[in-house]
Amino acid sequence: MSRERRTESSLSRAESRGHQEGNSLGHGPSVCIRRALGVLTVVLLCGGCPTYTERAVGVYQAVDAGDYHAGILRLNRILDAPTCELPDRWTAARSLAVLERAVLLQATGQYECSARTLTAAETQLEVLDLATDPVGTLGRYIYSDTARIYRTPPAERLALSSLNQLNYLARNDLNGAGVEARRFTVSRTYLEALDQTRPAAFGSYLAGFVFERLGEPDRALRYYEEALDAGDLHSLREPIERLSQRADYRGPRLRAYLDRIPVPSAGPLDGRPPAPEAEGEILLVLGLGRVPLRVPQRIPIGAALSMAGVHVAGDTELLSRLVLKVLVYPELAWRDNLVSSASVRLGGQELPVELLTNLGSEIAREYEAMKPLIVASALTRMIARAAAAEAARQSLRKSGESTRTLAALAAEAALLALDRPDTRSWTLLPAHLYICRTRVPPGRHDLHVTLQGRIQETRVIPVDVPPGGFRVVAVIEPR
Repeated sequence: MSRERRTESSLSRAESRGHQEGNSLGHGPSVCIRRALGVLTVVLLCGGCPTYTERAVGVYQAVDAGDYHAGILRLNRILDAPTCELPDRWTAARSLAVLERAVLLQATGQYECSARTLTAAETQLEVLDLATDPVGTLGRYIYSDTARIYRTPPAERLALSSLNQLNYLARNDLNGAGVEARRFTVSRTYLEALDQTRPAAFGSYLAGFVFERLGEPDRALRYYEEALDAGDLHSLREPIERLSQRADYRGPRLRAYLDRIPVPSAGPLDGRPPAPEAEGEILLVLGLGRVPLRVPQRIPIGAALSMAGVHVAGDTELLSRLVLKVLVYPELAWRDNLVSSASVRLGGQELPVELLTNLGSEIAREYEAMKPLIVASALTRMIARAAAAEAARQSLRKSGESTRTLAALAAEAALLALDRPDTRSWTLLPAHLYICRTRVPPGRHDLHVTLQGRIQETRVIPVDVPPGGFRVVAVIEPR
């Protein structure tokens, strides 16, 4: 017997019992049962509505196959907007789809469209603030019934400005990159004010490069010092040494870094602008793999209470009335990425590739810090469901037990359908962000970039470097 027929049979038996009980009290067929069945029907219909994550499955499949253009087209359908256009109306699903599409636009070299998209998204999105009413805040964010727009966790918010700097740099637009670098600083300062500081080596490195090229050595050194959070980056040795000849800024980490740099055997660098025929520079940025994604997770109520600790609020005794003995919440799951690292060769010589930010690990750490609050929010809402079910039961004290039970189940089921965990996240963000930087003679050069991981493929990227100038190359592979 199918599940639909079994459900229909069970409800028919319950209605029959309620009819008999109602007749014994001198009443006709129970109005409450008919109402309860109506509520259950609506719940079952709503439960079949696809979520954003379900609608985006085809996008992720296309990206895994390396067909980024197909992924963009699928996202266009979700947004109801052409590739370089923004949606007429921002919704919870579209606000996230805009971010996902921006990454794929960047991966396909459509930097102007990606920049326009991220700039617009920045004005529409909100940062998830856990400083005040954390359980209530997460309750509104984690569950899809009240999520009207996608709220970015702190790590994602900094990644937005950092990736947008890369868009402008890849187009050789230093002024636009400078504006985005300042926005990055504003975001970082805001998060620090909320006591939600996040590692920002990637964004700081790009900002340092921007202001170095704009001729602001003091500001460049401040950003480069922040980038040293990623360690003693070899690629910063020459720029910091050169800029320190022209600038007065010396932060504690920068002083320690300079002390570790050996004294050059040649004469001191004078820091003057390069001569017209001087060397140029290539900055290669690699964004590889994808960050962890959210999936529905089921755990026993006892484990949830232990995990939530002091954050849970409400009468836990009401949980004894629950029919469902598990709690469903969004858990973070690691992806088995196809690409995780890369090697780079230029003119037959292998160049050093340095990890700036492990964004996947940072997002995982951020999530683990929020997890007790997430589970507490889920438990609080579960208690509310239990209370509503109990109220429905008590309101029918004169009715038969089957009528009261069915009414309670209908009330609880309706609220449970609304409490489906929101598994949306910016899953196309690169998991690892690498940097490769080298000085070269002016002219054309061929970069040989070999992607490594579960797959291995090499691509040759031609780069034309002007005398004394630079080129920024972006290789984004979110698979």
